[in-house]
Amino acid sequence: MRRFAVIFLLILGLCLASASPAQPPKPGKPVPEAAGSPLVFIILPVENVSATYEKFLPLRDYLEKAVARKIILKVAQNYQEAMESIGTGQAHLAYLDPSAYCEARQRYRIMPLAKAVVAGSSTYKSVIVTRKDSSINKIIDVKGKSLSLGNISSSSSYLIPAVMFKEVGIGLREFSAVDYLEHEDRIALSVLSRRHEVGGLSERVAAKYIADGLKVIKTSEAIPQYTICAYAGMQEELRARIRRALLSVNAKEHPEIIRKMKDINGFSPAEDRDYDVMRVMIKNLTGKNYLEYGKKTIKVAVLPLYSAITLFERLDPLMRYLSRKTGYEFKLVIPRDFEDFFDTVKKGKVDFSYSNPYVYIQLAEDGSLRAFANTVLQQSGDIFRGVIITHKDSPIRTLHDLKGRKVMVVSYRSAGGFLAQKLFLFENGIDVFRDLRLIEGKRQEEVILNVYRKSADAGFVRESALDVLQEEIDLSHIRILAVTPYIANWPFAATRHTDEGLSRMVQKTLLELRDRDILSAAQISHFKPATDRDFDTLRKWINRYGPE
Repeated sequence: MRRFAVIFLLILGLCLASASPAQPPKPGKPVPEAAGSPLVFIILPVENVSATYEKFLPLRDYLEKAVARKIILKVAQNYQEAMESIGTGQAHLAYLDPSAYCEARQRYRIMPLAKAVVAGSSTYKSVIVTRKDSSINKIIDVKGKSLSLGNISSSSSYLIPAVMFKEVGIGLREFSAVDYLEHEDRIALSVLSRRHEVGGLSERVAAKYIADGLKVIKTSEAIPQYTICAYAGMQEELRARIRRALLSVNAKEHPEIIRKMKDINGFSPAEDRDYDVMRVMIKNLTGKNYLEYGKKTIKVAVLPLYSAITLFERLDPLMRYLSRKTGYEFKLVIPRDFEDFFDTVKKGKVDFSYSNPYVYIQLAEDGSLRAFANTVLQQSGDIFRGVIITHKDSPIRTLHDLKGRKVMVVSYRSAGGFLAQKLFLFENGIDVFRDLRLIEGKRQEEVILNVYRKSADAGFVRESALDVLQEEIDLSHIRILAVTPYIANWPFAATRHTDEGLSRMVQKTLLELRDRDILSAAQISHFKPATDRDFDTLRKWINRYGPE
């Protein structure tokens, strides 16, 4: 630890200042780079500046030979400088993290060339860390602690940590202090030196300090790797040459480059749509909308049962499959909540819908939706069910003990997080609106967390939702009071204005899907044909006890 103490003292002054983004210049029409002039390649300052420069020198030398142009390597002082440089043509190439790429793309129309491949993967993860000797062991324990983050335009050291905190009901304002330290090494050193109790940074950088006493308490799901992108004014022919050169870098043909670049062991193709998951998270966290849809884009609205990153991980492979098979570009649309989903579908902002059957029935009443395929799950087939949960210490032991209690539901439009429990309780002599004190939680995770924290006496969630929080909380503290009967699963449906020929094409493509990787990612077995009549039994059950 002595070597880190020295480094920390040197950078302490810099750490005290929070990063504050400068006002970006107004983008104009990109000016083409001058033929034959040097190209500037700017790198984000994620780690130590000298180490970053040395790591990219071999790649610079290789690219100079590959494209026959001199390249000037530069490490930016901060994220804002990197984005403005590549956006305004002061730099021609940039190595940007996913969040910074989305922002720069929106402002300057920069072009993605290739994603880094690190440890054989074109994705990476963020982590929440503390000291090994800290009493903090779960992410839900961080409330009221001091927090160190990187730059507000960073994915790994700001956006993803902030989203992870939000998913367990903790906003950044609920920390005793939040400081932005720019470099991820500084975050790790700050936690190790006890200046901050918690930090958020990339898994790769955190790994360097595990032996020195750093402890990971939460790891994010995978997000796209950093991308090398080009200035919008760069000629297409030069972009193509640089892209080909990057995709040719591998350990077999260029072992010396790979050895000197340390953790980066190659590059893979990058598409702008790779970063849509980041755009959804940015929108949900900050309100900034960087989402883009082309003229041939087919939009599929998904009920926001879980977080955006979870839904993308599960369903984006399915969207890419549909794109390959149909010739259209299929993209996910993930609304903020259930009400936003209703509004999105009713106003015809999307072409297809994927939702629970209760939501489908309500939207199908006025012709807003028409089902043509249904989901068959890996375990329970084409049905699923809800559960009623309490804390293990709760005095609630029977269904009738729920009367007069504060009960959190996912949404009054949720099938597994409200409807199934409502109908089940009605059959057992309990009217949920008359006998319970109901509140909406908007998402499955929020209901479970409120029961865990004893902020709610009981909760209604989908049975499978408990697995989502198995790393964040001790599930032995949650008791399942009751399990509802099974109900029909999620239908794939066309919206009112969708062309019938396109619907038939999508139905055929879904029914033919046998790719185990795609199906496993979506956590389903397969799709089966469906019509609106398949939901008549559920309609009768709902009507038997009334819609309210």
